[in-house]
Amino acid sequence: MRVLEFIFVLGINFSIFGFIWGIFQFIIRNLQNPNQQRGELSTYILRIIKYFLLVSVTANFIVVSDLGAYKDDLGVTHIEPFSMIVGSIVMGLYLLGKLQNRTMMSQLGNNPMFSRLIPKIDPKVERYLLAGSLLYFVFCLWYPSMVDNGLINWFTEAIISIKEAFLIGWIFYIIAFFFLISILMRGANVIGNLLSGNSILEGPQVRSNFNFKTRNDRFGGFHNDEYKPDVDEDGFTSYEDVTDEDDTK
Repeated sequence: MRVLEFIFVLGINFSIFGFIWGIFQFIIRNLQNPNQQRGELSTYILRIIKYFLLVSVTANFIVVSDLGAYKDDLGVTHIEPFSMIVGSIVMGLYLLGKLQNRTMMSQLGNNPMFSRLIPKIDPKVERYLLAGSLLYFVFCLWYPSMVDNGLINWFTEAIISIKEAFLIGWIFYIIAFFFLISILMRGANVIGNLLSGNSILEGPQVRSNFNFKTRNDRFGGFHNDEYKPDVDEDGFTSYEDVTDEDDTK
């Protein structure tokens, strides 16, 4: 029960941080030239900044929210092993979900229709970013004083203020509930991949092979380039009756 409560509270932190970061991204995009396409380098720079802030704020949030943090006789803040282990697992699963979503979108971006809308990603860079963020998170939990500064404290106080707000706070409580379910399902998927010998980075696959209809210049109609039905000499096409099969299914 404590594990579920811990994941739920971290879900509130993740969702509110994403909301605040979305506002910053909206401001940055409005300051940029709308006709200028964002390059791969600038995309990764923003992502590194986002992950740095996310990891730092989450570690500080665990301390401020009293999720297993305590002070010794010298006044030094420490985090319990339970919070460190569960927090690292939740952070790893959260970043893994982000990596799988970007990989899925990148597969969709291989299609010419979406190539301009979806930026390309480098799988190696994405994995290094995930591993580096997770190691930095463990380091922050081991030395929580390193994230005790003005910027990180401002983010943490903003998250707690929104969390305690009357109406908008309940919205993030609902989001955190779905976050809890997604983390449990993703953890079960990782365990299943480990037991089956598959990679834990494996996620959903996207089929980007769409069949487009092209105009027939002679008749002004459309035809499919890949599908060509068999037509006999009387002008009838051969087909297979699958009505019974569909009804059975």
